[in-house]
Amino acid sequence: MTREVLEYIIVPPYERASEVAASAERLKDHLSRKFPGYSFKVSGFVPVGDEDEFCVVPVMNYLSPEGRSLMCEQPSRWFMADIAQACKDFDFTGKKHAA
Repeated sequence: MTREVLEYIIVPPYERASEVAASAERLKDHLSRKFPGYSFKVSGFVPVGDEDEFCVVPVMNYLSPEGRSLMCEQPSRWFMADIAQACKDFDFTGKKHAA
């Protein structure tokens, strides 16, 4: 039984970590509306990905009804790239109105 990844962790570029943290709730809301059915968490800096770009980390584990740890199906690269692009395009200043 395979299962799709439904949760992603967003790791901001190192230089923008505080800016992204200040807008984390708005960013999560934006991503949840843009990608319905998925949830997002915003992390501080962690040693993954490129420190100049947004890194999207899929949460791959889930528990079976019997309590065993199972792995989700690997998400496509294009989908994760779409999430990263949505983060990059997001207005962190909050001055623009969402379309």
